[in-house]
Amino acid sequence: MNTKKMMAPMDMEAQLANAFQPVRPSHHFVQTVRGRINHVTPQVVVARRFDDSPRWLLVLGGVISGALLLAAGARALFYMLNKSKL
Repeated sequence: MNTKKMMAPMDMEAQLANAFQPVRPSHHFVQTVRGRINHVTPQVVVARRFDDSPRWLLVLGGVISGALLLAAGARALFYMLNKSKL
C-alpha cells in the first residue's frame, strides 16, 4: 500500500507558489552586467572562403576521370583494330 500522504491539489499549488517566488537581483549585479554588455564591442567576422579545396578536388577528379576514359577508349580502339589483324 502507498504510505505517502496524498496532498490536495490546492495545498500543492500553495507550496509551489511559495517555493517559486521571483528573486530580484541586486542593483550592483545589474549594473555590472549592464556595463559588460555596453562595453563589449560586437565582433563581426566576415565569412571568408576557407579554401578552394573542394573545387580543386572536383577538378582533379574530373581530370583523372577524363584521362581514364580516354585511356579506356584508346585501348578499346586498339583492341578493335588489332583484332582484324589476327
